[in-house]
Amino acid sequence: MDNMDSIWGFIGVIVFACGVYALYAFIKMKMTGEINATLLLGKDYIYKKCKNKDAFIKKAGPALLVFGIVALVYGAIDVIHCYVYSMEIVDTVGMIVFFIVLVAFAVYTTKLKREYF
Repeated sequence: MDNMDSIWGFIGVIVFACGVYALYAFIKMKMTGEINATLLLGKDYIYKKCKNKDAFIKKAGPALLVFGIVALVYGAIDVIHCYVYSMEIVDTVGMIVFFIVLVAFAVYTTKLKREYF
């Protein structure tokens, strides 16, 4: 395996770990009612200053869940593609879907932050 493949494989591992963390954050948010500041808010927002925490969680939860699932699936596909079995078309489609979901997630959560903070 050449150097470039191992770099892309490492990115797949990072995306997979990000998906695991997003799913963990979703489950924790649903169980405790605490907003995950790392994924949903950023450094400029304090979750305790939310105008309506329950409504924010209700709207942000599904987006976080979808992002986590897509990141998990794409990360797994990319790792398999780079280290186990080459499947370029599936990996490329997965990457495109992942980036679309990533951008949509960022836009949607930014809109929610403006509405609730």
